[in-house]
Amino acid sequence: MLKSREYIGLSIEGEFIKIARVKPHKKGLQLLRLDKIRLIEPLKSKVVEKKAKADEDDVFSDEDPDSIFGFDDEGDEAGTDEIEEIDLSSFEDDPVDFDDTDLVEEASLPRSNEELIVRYLDDFAKQKVNLALNIEAGNTIFQIFKNQNFKELKKKEVQQLVSEKLEAIYGASPLKDYYDYQIRDDGSLLISSIDEESPTLQLMNRASEAYAKDYYIQDVIPDEAAAVGLFRNHYEIEEGQITGLIQFGPEKCRMIFVRGSEILQVSPVINEGTSTKNFLNTIFSKILFQLDTGEIPGVDRFILLNNSIGDKATDFFRKNFPDLGIEDFTFNEEKFSFDESVEEIVPSYTTAIGIAAAAAGVGLENYPNITFLPDYVSDNQKKFKLQWHGYVLLIFVGLSPIILNHFYQQNSAEIDSLQSQQDRYQTMIANLQPLVQESEQLSVQLSDMQNQLSLLTDLSRDNIRWSVTMNRFNEAAEQVGGLWINSFRQNNDVLMVDGYSLTRENIPRLANQFPSVTLLSVRREEIREREIYYFNMMIRRTVQDESEFTPQRSREIDDLIN
Repeated sequence: MLKSREYIGLSIEGEFIKIARVKPHKKGLQLLRLDKIRLIEPLKSKVVEKKAKADEDDVFSDEDPDSIFGFDDEGDEAGTDEIEEIDLSSFEDDPVDFDDTDLVEEASLPRSNEELIVRYLDDFAKQKVNLALNIEAGNTIFQIFKNQNFKELKKKEVQQLVSEKLEAIYGASPLKDYYDYQIRDDGSLLISSIDEESPTLQLMNRASEAYAKDYYIQDVIPDEAAAVGLFRNHYEIEEGQITGLIQFGPEKCRMIFVRGSEILQVSPVINEGTSTKNFLNTIFSKILFQLDTGEIPGVDRFILLNNSIGDKATDFFRKNFPDLGIEDFTFNEEKFSFDESVEEIVPSYTTAIGIAAAAAGVGLENYPNITFLPDYVSDNQKKFKLQWHGYVLLIFVGLSPIILNHFYQQNSAEIDSLQSQQDRYQTMIANLQPLVQESEQLSVQLSDMQNQLSLLTDLSRDNIRWSVTMNRFNEAAEQVGGLWINSFRQNNDVLMVDGYSLTRENIPRLANQFPSVTLLSVRREEIREREIYYFNMMIRRTVQDESEFTPQRSREIDDLIN
């Protein structure tokens, strides 16, 4: 029986790596293990929080929000993160604690971050290591534009607009791997960008190169995207309901506001975390600031992610927002299962679990379509991306010459018979070739004759029409009598006739000779001391039956052509 593949989510949070290991189980995922390892030295990043000059950007003033809202410095003390490593599959084994002061003196202790991560992942030496990596919360700039329907723009126009928005922040258009964008269902534009390659990815690249390891990196996504993806997968979405996702970290926190399932706003990073005494008061003041300025129209509930201080955080927000729903992130039991023994610490590993779920591809369609996996990583991984069905295909390719030769030997007599039959058909085709050429010549001649007949019909059709029209009008004029026709001309599909009549009664008599006519004007004039009447009429139809314009002979020609 094949063993289920294991997927790993690596999440850098300050001085620690949080690791979640999961595997597909039924319709969702099963948590196998949670680990928290202190880095040998902090990962250096050049990321600096910038102001995003966009319609939906949020800017806090330099003034301390605590002084704005009158908060004192006394607040709940934030709990400090503990170094944990939890193995759900073998609790009888003692986990390795790299932060243990007794082990620091051991010669076998890792001397670099690269060695640290390689040692940890060596547990998977007998299978392919499937990873997803994070971009720490606050290192990604999000811009949301709702001022027009971007679905109506061409792809080049959208790309040009994205470049302009990014240049306004960075001074130049960043590399392709450093930004991503998506046009959402409502036509708004979401742009995500970073200053540098993910420090987590840089660490994995250095480890792979230094220790000649192959790790398959499925994706690199921001913590914020993982939080939104988890929310969409594990909560029932109500249209119009505004949810505040508050993501804790040791050094900084991030708030993402979601209306229904769409990101409403990603607030600026809060440079205080669980290691700071009054960080909860700071978050509270930021929320009030955004509500007071109208940046957020309101909020219905708050969900806490990576909550490593437990009830202290939930109690604080319930006290300050008594009318709102406050809870730690809760996983849907049908989609995610774990051992009861780790129930209390799972809330502090929310992001790592979300990254692991992205690696497994479970519910990935509900994650924001944001990825910072560089092209060079994808290209390098194609060489070992071959899965079991690929190996089966290679086996079939190798066996195909033997199989084909076997079938050829079995069917050689039939092949010879079919070859002889083909030769006979080729001879018959060669004999019929002159007839084919003659038939093609006759077809060309017939086509020429049809073209000539068509031209003749077009030329004669108007001739017949005018002959019939003039003859009909002359008959009508002779029957009425006492008329003098001054002009007779065609205007579009009608005849314009004006002339003189000795009597007024003759004019309507002439008009009544035609099926459709309009008498435009009649006036009395005197010529040579005699009273006469000038008239002007428009004749739309001169005959009742249009077939008179197409005599039998002409119809026969049309039938022949068609």
